[in-house]
Amino acid sequence: MRFVTSAALALGLTLLPLSAAGTASAQGMPPEQIKQILDLTKANWVAFRDWQGQELIYFTHLESWKCGIDYVFYGFNGGELDQEWELDTCDPDNPNAVLKDKPYIELPLGSVQSISVQLIFPDGTKSAVETFQYKPQ
Repeated sequence: MRFVTSAALALGLTLLPLSAAGTASAQGMPPEQIKQILDLTKANWVAFRDWQGQELIYFTHLESWKCGIDYVFYGFNGGELDQEWELDTCDPDNPNAVLKDKPYIELPLGSVQSISVQLIFPDGTKSAVETFQYKPQ
């Protein structure tokens, strides 16, 4: 919780008392604040890496906020958001832990020029569709 509080403060967010913000999520903060953090950190939702002839696309950041997200949909190269990244189950005692063996997808090198991502939140609202361009190093 100390990390979450520090992260929220670093992003300029104020933690509201539960009575003022409604119910808390499993991460100990109101769902609206988690949405705000995800919006402010959207540049980090996914990351690309070339590794041993493969293109890896990491969902680590979204895994670390899984307690505030119901679904993650994505699509490649301007196509439909027709695939779902299955988040690990939320552990309220350790909400930001990323325990997935492979928090990434593996694709043939050069097959993806961009990935578009949309989040669905527990209250049913959706994020804007964010598109991330692959920029080889």
